[in-house]
Amino acid sequence: MHRHKQYLFTTLCLLGLLSATACVAGELLNAYVAHRDNHYLLHLDMRIKGKYADVYRALVDYKHIPQINDSIKSAQELEHKGNVHRVRIVAEGCVWIFCRRIEQVQTVTERDDGYIISITDPVHSDLKYGRALWHLIDEGKTTRVQYNADYVPDFWVPPLIGPMIFKHRMLEEGQKTINGIEHLIQLQHTPP
Repeated sequence: MHRHKQYLFTTLCLLGLLSATACVAGELLNAYVAHRDNHYLLHLDMRIKGKYADVYRALVDYKHIPQINDSIKSAQELEHKGNVHRVRIVAEGCVWIFCRRIEQVQTVTERDDGYIISITDPVHSDLKYGRALWHLIDEGKTTRVQYNADYVPDFWVPPLIGPMIFKHRMLEEGQKTINGIEHLIQLQHTPP
C-alpha cells in the first residue's frame, strides 16, 4: 500500500510533463499507472479530434506546450539539429497541500513513422531516469495518441494519497491534455 500511495504524487507531477491542448470532443480511451522498483510507469491511450499533422505539430511546438496543460509552466527549446531537439520543461503539480516543481531537460527525437521519443538528461533534471514514447496514428479526422513513459524521480515522494484518488486524478490530467491539444489546434487554425 505504501508504494501505491507514493506513486500518486510523483505521477501527478510527472503528468505535468505531458504535452497537450483544449476542446471537448476527444476522449481518453485507457489510462494505466504502475510502480515497480522505483520506476513509475504510465500509459495513456487517447483519441484527439484533429488531423494527424496538426496533432503532431502541437506536440513538438515547444513554444506553445504550456498552453496544452496548465501544469507545464514553461518549455524552452535549448538547441536542435534536424529532428533532434534539446528541450527544458518546468512543471508544477499539487496534491492537497503538497506541491512540487519539476525541471527536466530532454532530448526529443522526432521520427518520420509517427513516433516521438524523449530521453531525460538526469544531470540537468529532477529525475534520475526518464523515457517517454509518443505514438501517433492517423485515423482521418481524428488522431490516436498513445503515450508510454517510465520515470524515476530524484526527490522524496510523500506517502499520502491512495491509488483510487491517483487514478481519478490521472484521468483528469489525461482529459486536460486531450482538451489542450484540441484547443491549440483550434487556435492555430483561427485567422488572426
